[in-house]
Amino acid sequence: VAIVSLTISAILAIFIVPLTILFFIYLSNILLLIYQRNGEVKADPLSDVWDSARKTIASFWDIYARIWHGYELHGVENLPEGPGILVYYHGAIPIDYLYFLSRLFLWKKRLCLSVADHFVFRLPGLKLLLEVTGVMPGTREECLIALKNGHLVSVSPGGVREALFSDESYQLMWGNRKGFAQVALDAKVVSATWYQSQV
Repeated sequence: VAIVSLTISAILAIFIVPLTILFFIYLSNILLLIYQRNGEVKADPLSDVWDSARKTIASFWDIYARIWHGYELHGVENLPEGPGILVYYHGAIPIDYLYFLSRLFLWKKRLCLSVADHFVFRLPGLKLLLEVTGVMPGTREECLIALKNGHLVSVSPGGVREALFSDESYQLMWGNRKGFAQVALDAKVVSATWYQSQV
């Protein structure tokens, strides 16, 4: 009986939780598509026209974060009011980052544009969600433009490598990735690191 219980727990942890997260990500995209079609929205995905849809999705993820992980966010008052770069650790499933973006939008009514690996843009069916939430390939030029337009920009220098090979010790795997620091210097903006634990 104990072995069966452990097996079921392992199956839930390994398969069900990631699939649930994936399901809710696609559900968020479907909600945006419905919002776009019903309101015949053709505006720039980063414009304020999308704020009510963003608020709905952010509220959903914030509730999910509180219920599933007891998520808390501290220190938002330390973020710059203007442009800035946020540097963070990339966990295996960066759900903590999604929670952060949701709470930041709900508390501060502010988007944080996110630098993502190129493979993210090849995922089928997520184009609108990525655009509306400000996910970008993040070349240095794109980051500089976003910062000059007053946005917060977030980057995880460890990226996929850190996600695949990290463990519970939160060891950074940035290698020689220092482009984010050069972008911060070039744009003359504040760079801040944030830490997420136990998610």
